[in-house]
Amino acid sequence: MNRHDNFKLLVFGVAILGLVIAVIVGVAKLNTSRVETITVKDKERVCDNSESCRYLIWDKDGDVYENTDAFLSLKFNSSDIYGELEEGHTYRVKVNGWRVQVTSSYPNILAIEDEVTK
Repeated sequence: MNRHDNFKLLVFGVAILGLVIAVIVGVAKLNTSRVETITVKDKERVCDNSESCRYLIWDKDGDVYENTDAFLSLKFNSSDIYGELEEGHTYRVKVNGWRVQVTSSYPNILAIEDEVTK
C-alpha cells in the first residue's frame, strides 16, 4: 500500500465512524421523548446568517425549547405548532432532546398534547 491508499483508507474510516456516531446520537435523542408542562413566557423566530430559521419558546421557569421540523421524528409541522402556542398559556407538550449549551441546542417540541386550564 502506498501513502495515497493509506489516506483513502483513513478518510473512509473517519467517514464510517462519523456515520456510526450520528446514528447513535439520533437514536439516543429519539429515546428521550417525554411530556412536560410549560407556560409560554415568550416565543421568537430566530434566523442565522444562512437564513436557516428555528422557533424558540421560553418557559416562565427559564427553560428554552426549540420548535423545528425533525425528520427522524417525522415532524414536519413546526410552523403550525408555533402558531398554536400563545404567551401566558400553559401546555402539556411532547419533547425530545437535551439542552446542550456548547452546540446551542434545546429540547425540541414535537407536539402539543393539550392546553392546561387552571
